[in-house]
Amino acid sequence: MVTQMSKTFRKTLVATALVSLATVATIGGVQAQTAREPMEVFGTSGHHFAEMHHADPAKVQAMYDKHMSRLKITLQLTPNQESDWTAFNSAMTPPAARPTHPSSDELEKLTTPERIDRLNALRAQRTSLLDKRAEATKRFYATLTPSQRKVFDLETLKYFQPKRGMEWLHHMFERNSQPK
Repeated sequence: MVTQMSKTFRKTLVATALVSLATVATIGGVQAQTAREPMEVFGTSGHHFAEMHHADPAKVQAMYDKHMSRLKITLQLTPNQESDWTAFNSAMTPPAARPTHPSSDELEKLTTPERIDRLNALRAQRTSLLDKRAEATKRFYATLTPSQRKVFDLETLKYFQPKRGMEWLHHMFERNSQPK
């Protein structure tokens, strides 16, 4: 009877020790993940994330120019469409200074109604820019031939796919930032 009890006791003791070790290891792993930079948890460094969202305007312009020149070649524009392309391209050019969200320090100094007004003004600025681009795109699209429209539709589809989100921009940034 004593041997049977001590075997059961040993099994229970070993099982308890294993569960305790697993719990400690899990808690340690979670603490290690939360101690890292937030973007490292998602498989990318915070440095990359900062570069993506605060990119050098010269790099953004270079990527834009490359993209637009490729689109122009792909569309095979006729000489009659050059002025339409120029108008479209200038409307789509990224602004030199993007509207910036106010810092936490700036927002702290404002009252709630002032914060709302400030953020509404920022939203209106962004909406105005998007409306300008949308109208320029529609005007340019109207000048394209049916075969050019198909090409344009395929080339711009990636901007409207919600499942992919901003993945295309991240890939474009990674391709352009790799050493050549």
